Amino acid sequence: MKKLIGLTGRTGSGKSSVAKIFEELGVFCVDCDKVAHEVLFDNDVKVALVDAFSDAILDKDGNIARKELGEIVFADSEKLRVLNGIVHGAILKRCFALCENSGSDICLIDGSELESSGADTKCDIMLVTVSDEDVRLKRIMARDGIDKETALRRMRSQKDYSKDAVIIENNANEEELRKKILSVYESVIK
Repeated sequence: MKKLIGLTGRTGSGKSSVAKIFEELGVFCVDCDKVAHEVLFDNDVKVALVDAFSDAILDKDGNIARKELGEIVFADSEKLRVLNGIVHGAILKRCFALCENSGSDICLIDGSELESSGADTKCDIMLVTVSDEDVRLKRIMARDGIDKETALRRMRSQKDYSKDAVIIENNANEEELRKKILSVYESVIK
């Protein structure tokens, strides 16, 4: 029986860094953001998104223009809810299939919306990465090449995880984070 780990946390908290360390420990990791990008090429998803948001979200090649879609949904919580309602099911179906077919005994799903999508209820263990707001803001601006106001809108669009979970604080350097991950891996996961 596979052990399924959920990794969540707000944008900029360092989920990808945590997942990378788990991957180095032999855990099969699925990045929901990467899967979400793939799902946007699914014709049924694309049609539903255009129905909801108009063809203004399409690029010149007829694909979903993620930047334009992001500007719409991160400025309006209702539109973000509509987007999530369209894509969450397809994303989770693909994530669980990747884990099931991985051949690994331990799988980690990395995603900021695991609670709101209901995916956390399928996980054996939930991990939450947390970081100070100023640290998150700097990370988001550097990672995405966006201005402060856009980064703050993204940060405000997400809620904290509200259920019991193992907390991984990520404000320090990679060496400190690695020590914390090793401790969690040895004491909680393995």
